[in-house]
Amino acid sequence: MPATPATAAVAPLKVDFSDAGTAPAAGYVRDSGGAFTAARGYGWVDLGERTPVDLTGNGRNRNPAAGQADQRLATFMHAQLPAGSAGVKTPGAWEAALPNGLYTVTVAVGDAGTAVDSTHWVSIEDQNAVAAFKPSSATKFATATRTVRVADGRLTISPAGGVNTKVAYADIAAVAGSESIPAVRTSTPANGATGVPLTTSIVEDLVLPNGGVRAASLSGSTVTLTRLSDGAPVAATVITSGGGDVINLSPTAPLAPLTAYRFTVTSGVTDVTGKPFAPYSMVFTTASGNPTGGGPAFDKTVGVATGAPFTTVVKGPDGRLYAGTLDGRIFRFPIGAGGTLGTPTIISTVRANAAALGLPGAAARTVIGMVFDPASTATAPILWVTDNYEYVGPLDVPDWSGRIGRLSGPDLGTYTPVVTGLPRSVKDHETNSLAFGPDGALYVSQGANNAMGAADSTWGNRPERLLSAAILRLDPAAQPLDVQNYDPYAANAPLTLYATGVRNAFDLVWHRNGHLYAPTNGSAAGGNTPATPATLPPACARRGYTGPAVPALTNVPTAETDYVFDVRAGRYYGHPNPARCEWVLAGGNPTASTDPFQVGAYPVGTSPDPNFDLAGMYDAGLHASANGAIEYRGGQLDGKLLVVRYSAGQDIETFDVAASGALSNRRTGITGFTGFSQPLDVTQDLATGNLYVTELGASRITLLKPRAQ
Repeated sequence: MPATPATAAVAPLKVDFSDAGTAPAAGYVRDSGGAFTAARGYGWVDLGERTPVDLTGNGRNRNPAAGQADQRLATFMHAQLPAGSAGVKTPGAWEAALPNGLYTVTVAVGDAGTAVDSTHWVSIEDQNAVAAFKPSSATKFATATRTVRVADGRLTISPAGGVNTKVAYADIAAVAGSESIPAVRTSTPANGATGVPLTTSIVEDLVLPNGGVRAASLSGSTVTLTRLSDGAPVAATVITSGGGDVINLSPTAPLAPLTAYRFTVTSGVTDVTGKPFAPYSMVFTTASGNPTGGGPAFDKTVGVATGAPFTTVVKGPDGRLYAGTLDGRIFRFPIGAGGTLGTPTIISTVRANAAALGLPGAAARTVIGMVFDPASTATAPILWVTDNYEYVGPLDVPDWSGRIGRLSGPDLGTYTPVVTGLPRSVKDHETNSLAFGPDGALYVSQGANNAMGAADSTWGNRPERLLSAAILRLDPAAQPLDVQNYDPYAANAPLTLYATGVRNAFDLVWHRNGHLYAPTNGSAAGGNTPATPATLPPACARRGYTGPAVPALTNVPTAETDYVFDVRAGRYYGHPNPARCEWVLAGGNPTASTDPFQVGAYPVGTSPDPNFDLAGMYDAGLHASANGAIEYRGGQLDGKLLVVRYSAGQDIETFDVAASGALSNRRTGITGFTGFSQPLDVTQDLATGNLYVTELGASRITLLKPRAQ
């Protein structure tokens, strides 16, 4: 809760908790249970309501009987006084008013006397310091140090989860230069969370003053998950997003039910400048588990193809499996008995064309979109692709470097550029997937250039372009187009804006119900949004825009969820683009109540964009990185939408799909659909029902075979 305006406590601050009659240890101030006051700058608050509460009478001094040489440990405060004891029974947390920033805090709990009936828990801000410490006659105290981030003007030490927690002392010191130190902003699940799914991933939103997290610094030793009861490590993969703006740990197998785990980020994690992260630690407890049996299930054969950074996968009209890669190769695999893959032919047409044209970064080109032309035959396939400058880390990807091309001829050896000069972010938001619609047009997902619509340093301060953050519609008969300076609104324009505000949709799926679905990555926290100018630009007249007027937001403190959009022509899906007179992020903040997809940093009363399609927006999961998708055909999953989650979960989730287009019953945890390593795309072999999943984190393709029911 925000601090009442006051003279904040001064760090370093050392607090000795005790009864009212005992002098504090040297260098410490005494706290004997007084309620928080603005004048003093620290004190006790109700554990639930966070209003000041007086716990005077809950302090104890066990000396001289205990003979405790350390005066700080001889005394303590009952934060949760049990029934039958003298004092105040209201559970309390301790708070100090401090300027926002990073602080190193050491807290000790325990009782120098003979009582050993406590289960001590201590959290400091959003981190756990002490978890389930039960003292014995031999071990009476527990001490922990955490580096915590204060963002609301109050540092809070909480005993939530404990039974008769006894706080002995606290040392608080400001961390010098905290404004330049990368740190965890928020955690999903949060510290203290219970009922966490057994297939959860742990995802951290980050404060990144110097740029993104250095992916190479993430390892099993710098980011850990351990069982709380015995410290046993949990096997997991640790990754960041393409934007380097989160830390994600995903266990390689389901966690145990009703079990507590500790997640830790160490200072071994650094940002791209080499600056160490402030350490972070939290504890959560899993749910009781999911019922098994009776539902769909798939048997997994890991790595039916290996050794390449596979991005996208599709079955061709010739009965073979095609897989694109980060560096521009296309692998063509024969499909063997049981769904196994044979020795591939490697098609380097995209790379050869890029090299021949002298494109920046050539010969490497990242292939994301692949779709076979409806006119393809088994003997004369025609493959449409998107290819992009390969992002390998530095924020130096050239703008206007995306392409759409058509491969044809023997072994798909001829590359015909159809669209060039498509916009591009400095990182991995690019020209993504392709899908032919029922109207015969080619639909294209074009990524955004930044986090939340306005330029930001994490994304190289590149603004949005007229064609970015959108679903585009292309006439496949179009003559080659350079669209760097292009008007998609011109009469008879072959490339047009079908829908806008789509931040970074990896894939597109035309369902048999006639609807177009686009799994889309929302932004991590920390982005900026644009403000409507005093005089609206001409682009607003074109769409008849007169409002709402919105302020700019800087360093938005909350992350967006990921989405699946039921994309409709002419509608807006929440990512601002001033070049198109689109200003409002997601659902704005229209009412004082909790609104769908609201952005709480906006003033209450901020309406969404007039074209905002709230009815077509579905939650794919926070930090999911929702990517590849298909409509499954046949079996128990017939008609369902399958969506690959690259980040949180590293799994495949399913949605029920109605004839009206509505999605419902988002489900995870299907047997065979979990435990991947950064899965990116999925396709189905309609002849067998088998699925093929590209796992970018392991450079492999994995086979999933439907289990007979």
